[in-house]
Amino acid sequence: MTRLLPLTTLYPATLFLPLLLAACGGGGTSTPGPTPTPGNAITTRLAACPVVNTSSDPAASSCLAGTYAGQTLSGAACALTVAADGAYTFTSPTLTYSFTPTPQAIRVFGRQALPDLNQVIWLIDDPLTATEPKELDLHATWGRGAPSVKLDIQGTKRLAGGGSTSVTCTVPL
Repeated sequence: MTRLLPLTTLYPATLFLPLLLAACGGGGTSTPGPTPTPGNAITTRLAACPVVNTSSDPAASSCLAGTYAGQTLSGAACALTVAADGAYTFTSPTLTYSFTPTPQAIRVFGRQALPDLNQVIWLIDDPLTATEPKELDLHATWGRGAPSVKLDIQGTKRLAGGGSTSVTCTVPL
């Protein structure tokens, strides 16, 4: 049985500090509920995801189904296409691969929603059964209280002879 770690173990506390500060209030008024950027289909899709903490249930991340197009750090086009079952294709000039989860795949999905800050995290990995293991880390933050408003997707492919190739694709929100 795989033991999943809480989001705070997988991501530094600094990522959750804004969530904690916003939850404590600050004396001002706030708008209730998530506030996706008007007209932004991606934040609307992410805002429809269930609010859960570190779920390994494949159904929790099915809300991510769709295509996310962005740019690498060098400005090249990149994309992630996710199916409802968690299968995905990551495409960039230096790294392109497809992944279909096995029953042994490690999945962690979390969504937190506060009046001025929303966060979605999805990690999917199969380090044990794949010949060349693949890993995907998706992290989105948006809302007035977000330290940055973007979706970062890091695709990693571990090479059979050792080492790995990794690319970060950023999608503005």
